[in-house]
Amino acid sequence: MGSLIDDISRIIASPIPRRQAMRLLGGVVGGGVLAYLGRATHGLGAPQQCSNGQVACGGSCCPTGEACCGGTCYPLNSSAWTCCAGSQLCQTVSNACCGSTCCAKSSGCCSNTTCCASPRVCCGTVCCGSGISCCNNKCCTSSSPKCCGTTCFPSTYTCCGTTACSPTYKYCCAGKCYTSKPSPSTGCVAV
Repeated sequence: MGSLIDDISRIIASPIPRRQAMRLLGGVVGGGVLAYLGRATHGLGAPQQCSNGQVACGGSCCPTGEACCGGTCYPLNSSAWTCCAGSQLCQTVSNACCGSTCCAKSSGCCSNTTCCASPRVCCGTVCCGSGISCCNNKCCTSSSPKCCGTTCFPSTYTCCGTTACSPTYKYCCAGKCYTSKPSPSTGCVAV
């Protein structure tokens, strides 16, 4: 019963045309009724018997030309839908698969497991917090959110090559921090 309610909720919440949503809802509700009747007739746990060319799906049968994804039927030849790792139905207009999860297309996918929406960034297998950099495959912290080389540093500091310069330094010259412009000052930039 919980799966039926989850399927109905997912269809209602998805941004699809009303006609397509009604067709999918009809299939899910009809499948639930058929599954209930099938259990009553054949006993609990009896395998679903489908006609030739149909696929068993969540206690019902998908019509010929449709596939099953996590208990929901969807048009097999449609480019509007895809099945993420065999369990989550994903609308391809605004979403994309990230392993078995359906993410918004604007999100990144961290190691094929985690959705990471901008302005957050992927860092190995995790998603760093908003405004936090990924540094040497680790998320920096809120007190040191920026990355310079392989080190996290406070946002008041400036990156000079691979060195983080504190606010007391005013110039960056060839990867070194200086309080005043050295001589010769070729390649020096104010920080």
